[in-house]
Amino acid sequence: MLEKFFSSIGFGGVEVDTNIDRNTFSPGETVKGTMHVKGGNADQEINGIKLTLFVTHNEVREDSDLSYYDEELTQVILKDLTKIKAKEEKKLPFQIQLKNNHPKTGENVESFIQTKLLVINGVDPADKDIIIIK
Repeated sequence: MLEKFFSSIGFGGVEVDTNIDRNTFSPGETVKGTMHVKGGNADQEINGIKLTLFVTHNEVREDSDLSYYDEELTQVILKDLTKIKAKEEKKLPFQIQLKNNHPKTGENVESFIQTKLLVINGVDPADKDIIIIK
């Protein structure tokens, strides 16, 4: 019982680690990889897995005090996983299509994929993986 409470507030909860098959791509290519999900100390219900492709622009904007901003380009929600048992490990393949006009990596541009587990009544663990666009 106590394990379930701690898992719900993020201690000993489910973990996610995204592994991308390679890290360099060209615009229009497909990013493929595997999500490794590891159960925590208690069973937890999952409402889905959200994969989001972002581009970080490192530039000064007049409407912000920050020197960078993240632009969301693509979002995929996978419903393949609905429950993860305590200490259980699962591997789930994924793919995200890059647009033909995806900005290339440079001094002021960086791309990354954020993976977030949508845990019901719990903390949503996340992972961030940088990709290079040439």
